[in-house]
Amino acid sequence: MNRDCALRVDCPMPQRLIDRALARGARLNSIHLSGPRSMVIRCDPASAKVVLGLCERFSIPVRVLRLGGSSALRAFVRRRRTLLVGLAVCLALSAAFLSRVWRIEAGFSGEAAEYGDAAALEKALRRAGIAPGMPRDGFDPGQLTQYLQGELGNCSYVGVRVQGVCLYVEAVPEVPAPPVYDVDAARDLVSDRDGIVVRAVARSGELCVKPGDAVRRGQLLIRGEEKRTKEETRPIAALGEVVVRAWCTGEATLPLSAVVQRQTGRASFEARLSGPFIDWPLTEGAPFDSQIVETSHLPIGGLFLPLEIVRTVRRETRAVPEEIDRAALKARLSALACADAAQKLCLRESRDYEMTDRWVNYAHEGNELRATAIIEIRADAAVTREVLQGG
Repeated sequence: MNRDCALRVDCPMPQRLIDRALARGARLNSIHLSGPRSMVIRCDPASAKVVLGLCERFSIPVRVLRLGGSSALRAFVRRRRTLLVGLAVCLALSAAFLSRVWRIEAGFSGEAAEYGDAAALEKALRRAGIAPGMPRDGFDPGQLTQYLQGELGNCSYVGVRVQGVCLYVEAVPEVPAPPVYDVDAARDLVSDRDGIVVRAVARSGELCVKPGDAVRRGQLLIRGEEKRTKEETRPIAALGEVVVRAWCTGEATLPLSAVVQRQTGRASFEARLSGPFIDWPLTEGAPFDSQIVETSHLPIGGLFLPLEIVRTVRRETRAVPEEIDRAALKARLSALACADAAQKLCLRESRDYEMTDRWVNYAHEGNELRATAIIEIRADAAVTREVLQGG
């Protein structure tokens, strides 16, 4: 806190006032004479009190420029009474605002997040009375966690936490159990594509193909039966995998040449004088059947006479077939064909696969060049007949 005081005193005899103040024990830090009968005194609060007492006793005009110490604080408080009220109201409003929940973020996470039902989670929160604006102490996070686990039913974890004015609810759905293998559910496994067998493993049933065999879509791969005795067999659920090499192709075609417009060297020129109320031809030029037109404007007037000369140049052109650069054409065709093959592969394959190779073949067809992109993959082709008919 600044304890330095500044007083401006107007008196006919400044020296006598200073002597009386010093005689009463005042300690004056500095005295600045601003005129023959005016001075500015800087001192501590106790000395300022002595000087003010002398001025009041002898009716000497004095003005307080700055008042330090507790008196200054009291003066500041008197001048800023509404500030304390405003601070109190601000603190009360802040406490009321921070004591409530204004934002709710609820969602699912984890590897099985797509199995979560966001609508069911929102309904459960509404039934629990959770809404923006509710008091922070209006619910117990532990009880809310147990309630949500009971309402949702298929969650392995539910977390509830309050941070500031936000409520975070995180739920982790349970991973659906894989289908149970039933050995007595008789079935065969057939191929879902054409290809060459790379690896064949039968965990149950009789293997009907071997590596190197060419298979067609729908061909039997693993027969669902096993020997009960030497002469008798029984149907079972075939189980295993048959990895095959398969291919997906994409095509693109572009012309080998393109027609471009080339200038012949012939040109005609035309000029005319143009303005708001005038269009006067100066020279005339003949048009061509195929041409490039260039127009330029040359102002010859000013603001009050907006005239200009419009000059038109016509250059004759002729369509000329030109062969496209072969390397650039092949690069563009390769990109288009590979993109077509990749798109077909993404639309066709719903199961996991491994891309093993890719190449592009080119062929001339008249005035066109055709590119065929082949993508080689390896995938498990063994599926049930129901899956094959459904796909």
